[in-house]
Amino acid sequence: MLFSRPTSYAIRALTYLATQPPGKLSGTREISKTEGIPGSFLGKVLLQLRRGRPLCSFKGIGGGYELALPPDRINLLMIVHCVEGEMPFRQCVLEDQECTAHGECALHQSWAGLRDQLTHFLGHMTLAELAQVRQIKAGVRRLDAGVEPLT
Repeated sequence: MLFSRPTSYAIRALTYLATQPPGKLSGTREISKTEGIPGSFLGKVLLQLRRGRPLCSFKGIGGGYELALPPDRINLLMIVHCVEGEMPFRQCVLEDQECTAHGECALHQSWAGLRDQLTHFLGHMTLAELAQVRQIKAGVRRLDAGVEPLT
């Protein structure tokens, strides 16, 4: 797994919210059940996302969560930074230190290029794209089960 468990849960939860109609609030139980994420763990992840601002919440009866921005304006790099901070991309892959030109490890040259590619990819992959793939897969599953897709 490329991402930590909290980051993976955050991406899955926000992707779920990106598939919901605008204005629909989703509760922790709903997200937890649909995504198979332990509820107690999900609450902590959603709090980090609220603090990082791609998510907003509403308390009370009928409350829940919704995206704070359109799905095409939330990229995976934003989510990683909300949950893990900026360190994953500045950390050396072999040694317990920051990756710098002065403290080069044996993998520094190779890792620097890969890190830049990964950062670029995460910065350009949006929740809208993930939600679209999820909806296409759900449509294929419905067809495989003999159920007409929603149009």
